[in-house]
Amino acid sequence: MKKYLVFGIIIAAFSSCMSTREINYFQKPAADIPNYADTVGYQEYKLQKGDYLSIRIYALRPEDVAMYNDQNQSSGDEAGDNSYARLYLYLVEEDGNIDYPYLGKIPALGKNTRELKYDLEERLKDVAKYCTADVRLATRTVSIIGESGSRRLNLPTEQITIFQALAMSGDLSEFSDRMNIKIVRQINDSTVVKEFDIRTRSIINSEFYYLQPNDVIYVQHNFAKYFGINKFTSVMSATLSTVSFGMMLYSVGKNIKESVTNSGGKPIGD
Repeated sequence: MKKYLVFGIIIAAFSSCMSTREINYFQKPAADIPNYADTVGYQEYKLQKGDYLSIRIYALRPEDVAMYNDQNQSSGDEAGDNSYARLYLYLVEEDGNIDYPYLGKIPALGKNTRELKYDLEERLKDVAKYCTADVRLATRTVSIIGESGSRRLNLPTEQITIFQALAMSGDLSEFSDRMNIKIVRQINDSTVVKEFDIRTRSIINSEFYYLQPNDVIYVQHNFAKYFGINKFTSVMSATLSTVSFGMMLYSVGKNIKESVTNSGGKPIGD
């Protein structure tokens, strides 16, 4: 029984030990690592209700388009996550339009920023010669929750990959379940959950590689989190301590039983 007990403890301890196969990225597809098909590349983000846009109009004669620009609005990338900045941004409203000065309602829902730019330039071609529109999505953020902590990231560009976002957040912790990463994505009035294994190198050309603004990345705990053991030395230390404690209890019990027997008393348990 003692041999079986020790053997069982050792197996349980080593089963909680984490290997590089569970942690490393860009691994070759194998039996336990999926191979995703090269199906989807980068797709431009389609504007949705609630998005905030930064829009500036430029022309050879700035006075020709001055009425279309708010003089308090900077020409850089405004952050749409504070109330002051949003005073100079344009909201994609519930009807799918933005309300632009002197131009009225302009359809924006379902378009990308490039398509909206061309629409504005077409509407302004009779107002100013050689005018151009600069349209940017101000609410470029993704959120990360779960094992690696909770944080919100402001994206430097609209085209960003899952690995770039993880690098900005400080990478996944060693207790993150890399085999079951989830992305929660809002598409119009519905919510989509995408689940994937981030360890495989085939993720590069898959639908999971590029993020979209407003994505939520959920990272769940792996099995080793609940044991608190992740290194070989820790496993051995915990195993030996458990075995030593068990052997000590067995030895103490045996000595007590022998002492009682030798003293002429009735052995414990008889």
